[in-house]
Amino acid sequence: MSKSTKLCRKTSCPRSNIFCNLLDKIVKRPSLQFLGQWGYHCYEPRIYRSLAKILRKGNPDFVELLLKKTKDYVQDRSCNLALIWRTFTPVYCPSPLSGITPLFYVAQTRQSNIFKILLQYGILEREKNPINIVLTIVLYPSRVRVMVDRELADIHEDAKTCLVLCSRVLSVISVKEIKTQLSLGRRPIISNWFDYIPSTRYKDPCELLHLCRLTIRNQLLTNNVLPDGIFSLLIPARLQNYLNLEI
Repeated sequence: MSKSTKLCRKTSCPRSNIFCNLLDKIVKRPSLQFLGQWGYHCYEPRIYRSLAKILRKGNPDFVELLLKKTKDYVQDRSCNLALIWRTFTPVYCPSPLSGITPLFYVAQTRQSNIFKILLQYGILEREKNPINIVLTIVLYPSRVRVMVDRELADIHEDAKTCLVLCSRVLSVISVKEIKTQLSLGRRPIISNWFDYIPSTRYKDPCELLHLCRLTIRNQLLTNNVLPDGIFSLLIPARLQNYLNLEI
């Protein structure tokens, strides 16, 4: 069986993945999440090795499944099952004690397809300093990039897409802070990054429609029903897509 066939089978049937089965074991046995009990040391290193591999391979289906299985724990950052907040080392030895969060790693590698999923689940809105994510997209060195089996995607186009997605989530993007970093000698990955941040995020008044989107998403996020709760709202499909950052 070719690599591409195996990848297609894994993508189409993500529930049969060993990593997902491992998560099921942890979720069904909450006692395993506490440090010092048998099972935690057995399972968690394997979870982080799998998480690192999934993000390096750029598989959005598995990332979304991971979020679905663990979103009940995401509000408590101290919980070991809130995997989206746990730091790990992407390349060498994954460890919950050091490294970067999945959101920062995806921003560094500009994987726009995965970045979009994380934003749809409200991960950027939960960030204390979301401007750091924007700075990472614009300024992080381009040599860090995920290699896939068939091709190397255009990192510059993905960076532009990531900036557009950020503007759909944030009401303010500090262009001044980006320019400050540029004045210190840092170089942007895309020269026309300014074109992908609307003036209503740093200069002009924010659009009322966008403020309504932020308010509704924030309420859904507070109730931990983002993004699924969007599609239970009795509103036209186009507005649902707008709330879900599709447009």
